[in-house]
Amino acid sequence: MQYIATGVLRGPHGLKGSIKLKSFSGEVAHLLDIKKVQLRHGTEVRLFEVDEVITHGDELLIRFRGIDSPEKARTLNGWELWVDREDAAPLEQGEYYSADLMDSSIIVEGEVVGKVVAILDGPQALLLEVKHSVGEKTSLIPFMAPFIGFVHTHEKEIELLEKELLS
Repeated sequence: MQYIATGVLRGPHGLKGSIKLKSFSGEVAHLLDIKKVQLRHGTEVRLFEVDEVITHGDELLIRFRGIDSPEKARTLNGWELWVDREDAAPLEQGEYYSADLMDSSIIVEGEVVGKVVAILDGPQALLLEVKHSVGEKTSLIPFMAPFIGFVHTHEKEIELLEKELLS
């Protein structure tokens, strides 16, 4: 199984152990029927069975088997929710999971010039943190047209159209 980060738990709700979930993508429909998830916090990973997922206003509430009080729910505050790739939100044309962009080679005019080492949320688009192939320098590249050409997730290659962004 390959897991995809989907959201972060934001504290208890109510008296039965429900926990608020903030979706990374804003999409939540794919989570309403989820049965099993991974929770991650730093290097710790825990598997949970899901008892219930409901929408409550503009929030999503999730309840895990064995978490039956606000006190137990509070211990999971800040943990990331990861789901099997098959249960993740479906992608539209031109959309990618951040996990698929990580470790991709950055290609300029057919030459590998760096590697994606991190992905950050930017004000207008995701930012790819690229470690240059030569030296220790890194650059932030906006993941958007007109800067990015082809994206081949299976080959782990991303074309950079504006080499000046590496300066």
